[in-house]
Amino acid sequence: MTEISTVEEFWFKNTGQNINQEEYSAMIEFAKLHVEAALKEASEKANYNTYGHEHIEEVWIDKDSILNSYPLTNIK
Repeated sequence: MTEISTVEEFWFKNTGQNINQEEYSAMIEFAKLHVEAALKEASEKANYNTYGHEHIEEVWIDKDSILNSYPLTNIK
């Protein structure tokens, strides 16, 4: 997995200041909302490929595997 900055690292890099608890909590909740929305969109708009086969009777997209693909506990 790609290394992503923590909230504290991101905040300091962009403001030059330490983050306080209220700002930290708000940024975490904001990020979680966007991750959840992005995963929901991906699960609803997932495409499939028939790889040139014309007669495929059923295609299953496991939406839960998409929705659970990025744990919100990764947002720090």
